[in-house]
Amino acid sequence: MDSVLKRALKGIIPTKKEEKDMQKISRKLLIAVGKFADKHNADTILAGSITRNTWLKEKKEIDIFVAFPDNLPDKDLATIGLQIGKAAIKSMGGRHIISYAQHPYVRGFVGKYQVDIVPCYKLDSADKIKSAVDRTPFHVKFIEKNMRSEQANDVRLLKQFCKSAGVYGADLKTEGLSGYMCDLLIIKYGSFSNTIKNISNWKAGSVITLQNEVAQKFENAPLVLIDPVDSKRNVAAAVSPKNFEFLVSRAKNFCKKPSDKFFTIQKRKPMERPEFLKLKKLRGTSVIAVAFKPPKVVSDILWPQMRRFVERMGQMLRENDFKPMNCAGWSDEKNIAIAIFEMEVNNLPNIKKKVGPSVFAHTNSQNFIEHYAKNPVRKPYVEGVNWVVETGRKHVNAAYYMLDVLKQNQKTLEAVGIPSHIAEYICKGSKIAVDEKIYGLIKNNKEAKTFIRNFFGYVS
Repeated sequence: MDSVLKRALKGIIPTKKEEKDMQKISRKLLIAVGKFADKHNADTILAGSITRNTWLKEKKEIDIFVAFPDNLPDKDLATIGLQIGKAAIKSMGGRHIISYAQHPYVRGFVGKYQVDIVPCYKLDSADKIKSAVDRTPFHVKFIEKNMRSEQANDVRLLKQFCKSAGVYGADLKTEGLSGYMCDLLIIKYGSFSNTIKNISNWKAGSVITLQNEVAQKFENAPLVLIDPVDSKRNVAAAVSPKNFEFLVSRAKNFCKKPSDKFFTIQKRKPMERPEFLKLKKLRGTSVIAVAFKPPKVVSDILWPQMRRFVERMGQMLRENDFKPMNCAGWSDEKNIAIAIFEMEVNNLPNIKKKVGPSVFAHTNSQNFIEHYAKNPVRKPYVEGVNWVVETGRKHVNAAYYMLDVLKQNQKTLEAVGIPSHIAEYICKGSKIAVDEKIYGLIKNNKEAKTFIRNFFGYVS
């Protein structure tokens, strides 16, 4: 294990020049932001992995928080915070966009660096936080006080281990571990090797505390890590059950047989049409895809809506007797969003049997008989002790059913449970394709073809 970790560190520790450059640009940015923040009696705070020297080699991201007096109204906090961020980035010769958390904030691009300038409140206790970002200054102080300098590389190793597994990032796209969570785990267990050993023994529902905090109840959370600065918060809240189990399994495998591959980002090959056809024949299923232009919303809105869209469409298919076996959604967040449904039952007979009331329920039986008296397929008859009837189906093919649903207007789509932004963009135009015709939707999009490989779970 030691030799593997030494090799892994060589690839993720920044060079002396990179550290010097990062420190230099960070100081310049702090001064630039402070110049405008001072006018509003606000403090500037450097946050993130730079403050504890745990940033990975390729990362060029800087987080600066602007802490305002707590008597400043929310509206003014957002407005002034954006003004300061824009002015600071402009003074550094960069460009900016507006991003959103609980409050809008400025994301700037200065040379090769990405800079987030986030407004928050200046508080004397974490108990008084008004929004999620208000915790960050307390997180910075906690890590500075509790993490030993020699543990920085252990944090780097844990981040890279998670990154190579695709579970690093607490954003709603990734649903994995945040950098702060990695910090806390190293503080808790002391080193990377001890952390991985402990992770390999985690069970769904595990609860971790650092300072004997009183653990709150968090329903359906695969992992609970109580925030030492706010005991009401689960630091691991973003971790999905799927990613939790995958991380535990990967940790077990690493402990059994350490290898460089656990720290290497594996690039999977796109699944091309011939391989897809071979796989489809082997599985004996049919695959339906819905493609549309992704909504112009931030990532943390897009991905939850994509998941809800896929879940709702799968539910509607089942409600109409079709049987989706696997379904998932993906987007490049710019040009295409695609939802895929692998169908175990794709086509249905023209008729459907409906079971009615018991023959002993006289009133209900009479109502049932009268209701279906003119049924064109077959009149009601008794099977066992129940009345039954055979009726015609409106939809006998899953793809045509989906086409019928998705051609409705936005208001109707939202009424049946399609998320608002997805409904809006589906109304602007969507396409449905089945089996190999899916490749007509994605054309030369390698990322989309890689998503298809990931969807089936086949290693390239």
